[in-house]
Amino acid sequence: MTRTRFYSLLAVFLIAGVSTYAQSVDDIIAKNIEAMGGQSKLQAIKSQYVEGNMEVQGQTVPIKRWVKQDQAMRLEFSVMGTNNVQVVTRTAGWSLMPVMQQTEAQEMDPQMTKLMQSQLDVRGELYDYKSKGKKIELVGKDSVNGSPAYKLKITSADGMVGNAFLDTKSYLLVKATNKVTIQGQDMEVVTLLSDYKKTPEGLAYPGITEQSPGGVKINILKIETNQPVADSLFTKPQ
Repeated sequence: MTRTRFYSLLAVFLIAGVSTYAQSVDDIIAKNIEAMGGQSKLQAIKSQYVEGNMEVQGQTVPIKRWVKQDQAMRLEFSVMGTNNVQVVTRTAGWSLMPVMQQTEAQEMDPQMTKLMQSQLDVRGELYDYKSKGKKIELVGKDSVNGSPAYKLKITSADGMVGNAFLDTKSYLLVKATNKVTIQGQDMEVVTLLSDYKKTPEGLAYPGITEQSPGGVKINILKIETNQPVADSLFTKPQ
């Protein structure tokens, strides 16, 4: 894997990152919402701050992420003595990546911007999905790490298709698959989520996220909600 492709893949890590059965899609999703903390707590999220690290190619890379719900996201990661920044808003994206010999902030590739815009919704893509123009179907059941999971097919308003797998006991998201195009190459990104924890407010989040291709493992060490986030974090340097 080339360095350019490798560091492009890091941006997709939180993409992050969803009958003949007795339960309907909406029943399953309602139980997922409850497991994640409940309707009112998710609705109350206005911002999120995350600290952690990525384990990849024998390196441990510190990461920080700021999100203003449905408005803007900033991702920072330090690697090889450089501090790198990727920012996406509802309308645009930019990056400053010294590790890729970028000495000035540059406009982000439109496809990468589109992929990262899914991270602007920290409430999760299943939350209030109908108002977002999404269609969700219950495909059936599958096995994730030896445990049964509901398989949901998600079609976004702009036609992007992915799958979410919810554990049949906890109703938490344990796997997601998405077909993406990065630097002209089509690939399927598979994300596994585990070690769920709760914030002091009672919001659930995966402590560990693993993604392939790329062999990226993300460990979340700190997460805060509804802390002030300065708009200047998302402003492109001149």
